[in-house]
Amino acid sequence: MGVISEPEVGYFEISEEDKFIVIASDGVWEFLSNKVVVNIVVPYYLKNDPVGACEQLVLESTAAWKKKEYSVDDITAIVIFLNKNSSRFEI
Repeated sequence: MGVISEPEVGYFEISEEDKFIVIASDGVWEFLSNKVVVNIVVPYYLKNDPVGACEQLVLESTAAWKKKEYSVDDITAIVIFLNKNSSRFEI
């Protein structure tokens, strides 16, 4: 499969309950579910470490690819923390 010129675009309304946003390439989502990604990011959210969250997502994605495939697809991740002044976190 090659690169397509039509991006996937979605619109979401951010609420007070939202804690972070993960923007990632298909190299992350191919083998990591939303739940797994949340479980990876939450500890870094609690430590206010978005860079660490990105690094861990890349490491976990790479490991998942290597278990299933000979080659690894592009793996890009951006993590944005929201409402960091809030002291509560619930899943």
